[in-house]
Amino acid sequence: MNMLAFKNVIGLLVVVMATAATADSITLRSSATRPLEAKTITLGEIATLQGEEARGWSELDIVDVEGRDPIRITVADVRRRLDEAGVHWGKINLNGQLVVVRPDRSVMAQPPSAMKAMRIGSDVSSVRSSNRTEAASDLSTTNTLRGAVMRYLVKALDTTPACLKIIFDAQDDRWLDETLDSTRYEIKAMSDLAMSDRIDLELRRWSEGRPGERRLLKVKPLIKCTVAQASENLPRHSTIQPDQVNAVESWLTPSQRTLRLHPADVIGRLPVAPLRQGTMFRSRDIRSVQLVDRGDQVVVRCLVGGAAISLKAKAETAGGLGETIELRKGRERETFTATVTGPGEAIIDVAAPVTGT
Repeated sequence: MNMLAFKNVIGLLVVVMATAATADSITLRSSATRPLEAKTITLGEIATLQGEEARGWSELDIVDVEGRDPIRITVADVRRRLDEAGVHWGKINLNGQLVVVRPDRSVMAQPPSAMKAMRIGSDVSSVRSSNRTEAASDLSTTNTLRGAVMRYLVKALDTTPACLKIIFDAQDDRWLDETLDSTRYEIKAMSDLAMSDRIDLELRRWSEGRPGERRLLKVKPLIKCTVAQASENLPRHSTIQPDQVNAVESWLTPSQRTLRLHPADVIGRLPVAPLRQGTMFRSRDIRSVQLVDRGDQVVVRCLVGGAAISLKAKAETAGGLGETIELRKGRERETFTATVTGPGEAIIDVAAPVTGT
């Protein structure tokens, strides 16, 4: 290796190390506690999150809770859940090995309800530990705070009342059922609506034009979606046929809805690993049929005004239908990108800038 090549390698290593050093971090704790009544464990409860990108995943559900036994969560479990949610690993580093989550039994030693300070608008008789699932279609027209929350979430989640259910904490029933005749509430989301399974809402009461009490409401929305599901066992690298895919309706959390695929997204693609009957397809489970190999001569077309211009270029990367590949024309140093439209064919998206390296 000559001196110039050696310096280039050193420079590349410095850039990589600097990028890793500036990335946000998620570090698993060795132990954590959870409330006895918790139904799920979120990332923020078991890890230290540094950086805005990392903190954006604090409400991501990692595992469901069953019973009161300690739960062992490995770094592989967390990585798999983040993969499913679509994390950008170039922006986040994941550290740690194992966290043991135990139920918080200190609540057993708390004083009786009569000795506790109650929240405004509730009393002892209204406090229960169970949750309630409500359909938006039943409540979206009611003149109550609960109805206002439903209407806000229907719009914010870009769905319809018939396709939305909300799981409320039953202890919030009393104040959620308040009428809005003389009181107005301002509702604001405190977490990412698209990627959170549980959503924090800030509710501020306004009376006579003045802001008043603020409250935090935790809800879990479920959205009815059409998803692609395997109708039979599928071997690896076999082209998926229409009769091997079922369109089924399923109630999904917002983060699950983001990752779902429609049947049209699946047909004609290849499973990257064997899939069992009944599996819901995810983007990471399939890939496009490769139509262009690295080194192929590709006919690239571009529509400019009323004329179609075409040229031949060499593929620097491989790709399938609809995927973006990198090409080089002749002996030019710069490369450009185009979208694969068929075997040995691609098109330049004139709506987007052509990138070069």
